[in-house]
Amino acid sequence: KEQGSINQNIFITSKISSIPQWQDLFLIKVGEETQKPDVDLVIYKLDSANSLQKCLILSLKTSLRERAGQTYKWKLLMEIANAESSIKEKYDISYNPPILPLVCFATVNFYNEINNPQHRGMFKFFDCAFIGKNIQTGDFIKPLSHLIDYISENFQ
Repeated sequence: KEQGSINQNIFITSKISSIPQWQDLFLIKVGEETQKPDVDLVIYKLDSANSLQKCLILSLKTSLRERAGQTYKWKLLMEIANAESSIKEKYDISYNPPILPLVCFATVNFYNEINNPQHRGMFKFFDCAFIGKNIQTGDFIKPLSHLIDYISENFQ
């Protein structure tokens, strides 16, 4: 952003409470309880009236153990909450966000867990996933350097 690669109306924060309508965006009600995503960074865009136009939740982890699972479970819950589904009714799930955020995951893969088929399968639940190490990952996991291009493509 400092180098001008990301537009001025796109913001990056780790404080979700600074985002307009953050509670509607980040809290999913399950009966009387709420579920929140694992959020390390949020990238969002405001329109000329300072209303939320686009949002990307980014979970940053050094390893995949349990961490990717936590994030993809929230993404799956978000998908269920936005669908007409008997599961949604069964568990009394309610979620009415002003916009539907993208959910992405980034890792440096310190422990080389990316080659485990169970771990790789979790990445397919995200809108996009990024990896810091230079390894062959297929189409659905991008190099971390692709993050700026991904933001540019999705925040037009």
